[in-house]
Amino acid sequence: MAAWKKALIAVGAFVLLAVCATGAYALWFSGQLDERLSMGDQQDAAVDDVLSSPIAGEPFYMLLLGSDSREGSGTSGNAAESGDNQRSDVMILVRVDAKNKQVTMVSIPRDTPLTLEDGSIVKLNEAYNIGGAAYSIKAVSDLTGVPITHYAEVHFSEFQDLVDKLGGVEVDVPIELSYKDALTGEWVTLQPGVQTLDGQQAQIFARARHEYETDQDAHRQNNIRTLLEAIITKVLEKPFYELPDTVLNLAESVGTDLNAADLVTLAMEYAGGSGSMTMYSCTGPTDGDINESAGGIWLCYENPEGWANLMSVVDAGEDPSGLDVNSTAIIPAAA
Repeated sequence: MAAWKKALIAVGAFVLLAVCATGAYALWFSGQLDERLSMGDQQDAAVDDVLSSPIAGEPFYMLLLGSDSREGSGTSGNAAESGDNQRSDVMILVRVDAKNKQVTMVSIPRDTPLTLEDGSIVKLNEAYNIGGAAYSIKAVSDLTGVPITHYAEVHFSEFQDLVDKLGGVEVDVPIELSYKDALTGEWVTLQPGVQTLDGQQAQIFARARHEYETDQDAHRQNNIRTLLEAIITKVLEKPFYELPDTVLNLAESVGTDLNAADLVTLAMEYAGGSGSMTMYSCTGPTDGDINESAGGIWLCYENPEGWANLMSVVDAGEDPSGLDVNSTAIIPAAA
């Protein structure tokens, strides 16, 4: 056999081996990713019942949930908020427009009123404790008037690990912030300015709010969205060869109905780094007061017009950050 034919066969065999190896790795990676992202069969089934079907090529809405429970941390002195009882302290509705490489994040205030079937009124973050992610998705969809196609869930204790696995994230801390770490009992103080936060510091940045003189929860929500933007930026700027390990590490801290194929498709559509995408960010109506009819708890005012105005802008793919969503609040008459 001629030398060139032997060389050609050798090259062909090498290419075939490489393709087979790549295919095997792809199958392994896909299986590992799906396993780590799953929230469990029972939770997945309940969530699937309330999620809307996606429309190919069209923008979709995804709900990000962050639980305020940290196992063994004693984060709450209220027995109803400890142990197995958890509340979604963070709820962010995300509009994903892959075609235009655009992402819009809308924080859903945890103090938004939710009327239960028996007529009682609770905070919206109570929905997670009552019916898990599925009830939270339904409640947010009813509030905002948009169908929710996907969801993702992160526990705060896992959020700290997520940031550490990324090697920290860079944010601009607006003022000095201090907060007691619920797991270690340590008081952590952040100085103002642009800096890279590790997982513990990111946890404090996401929780601290009492240092703000006004709109404390709105500032807290803004900080959480700032962290998410920093995480997205850090992931998109990773070298291509680091992405598989990065994705698998992050998947250990996140549960979602999205599977490996969905994520690969999204990654390809958003490829090009953080500079190639547009991110908008805002908070839903936050004004409120003590609500006596709800047992004397602090709740946001009812504000259907404010939510409708906000979501019409978001749904159009426009920047909602400058909207005055509180001016249409329904403020009860003084007794």
